[in-house]
Amino acid sequence: MSRNNLSHMPIWIADVFRLIAELLLYALSLVPAGAIFAWLWQRNTFPMRVLAFPAAYAGLVAGFWVVVALYCIVFLRKITPGTYKLTDAGAVRWIVSDSLVRILQRSPLRGYIDGFGPPRYIFYRLMGAKIDASFFFGWHTRILDPWGIEVGRDVIIGSFAVISAHAVEGDTVVLSPVKIGDGATIGVRSLILPGVKVGAGAIVGAGAVVTKNTAIPPGEIWAGVPAKKIGEIERPSGADATNETPPEDG
Repeated sequence: MSRNNLSHMPIWIADVFRLIAELLLYALSLVPAGAIFAWLWQRNTFPMRVLAFPAAYAGLVAGFWVVVALYCIVFLRKITPGTYKLTDAGAVRWIVSDSLVRILQRSPLRGYIDGFGPPRYIFYRLMGAKIDASFFFGWHTRILDPWGIEVGRDVIIGSFAVISAHAVEGDTVVLSPVKIGDGATIGVRSLILPGVKVGAGAIVGAGAVVTKNTAIPPGEIWAGVPAKKIGEIERPSGADATNETPPEDG
């Protein structure tokens, strides 16, 4: 089998898994919804039949969370940073886990998760992200590898920004965590690539591309393609220096 065929096989496998995983996700989520709806509808009274619809939706949401939690427990704790051939076990585990994130991109519950703080926080914590509850991101922000993301307090990530802890290069995939320090701002439509460390209070400008393994020091402003330093944030004298270091490894 040619190298080209080998490199594409895991992606094809991922498509099959994605389809099966999504069908199972919604089928299992519908079980409690269907049971609740049937029980209320069979009461054969007008109030109960009216209540059956919102109650079934609540059952669907609850079932969705239970199944997502089970998926995360089974798959997401086995991803190890490194460089892998796309046919290696480490890469295949990443492909399987990546499928779970892609489910969200098409889910009818995406607006519910991305649009509200508590479900967003719960979802990404389940997915393995190390985030603070004060973390905020705009609409259509994409965090491709939640299990490889560490975000500090009061971080803002703009709409349509993409943060990826992986990069596919030929027939290999690089998995390297992204760390964003307290109070940092990631601009609209920016792209953060694997291994990037953004220091506390730093700003990544709109549309910037921060290349692999770049370390942005605290309080600096970076912009452009590829992103480079364009300035610094003025800080009051005597500012607390304890938060002016990027997150440490570990």
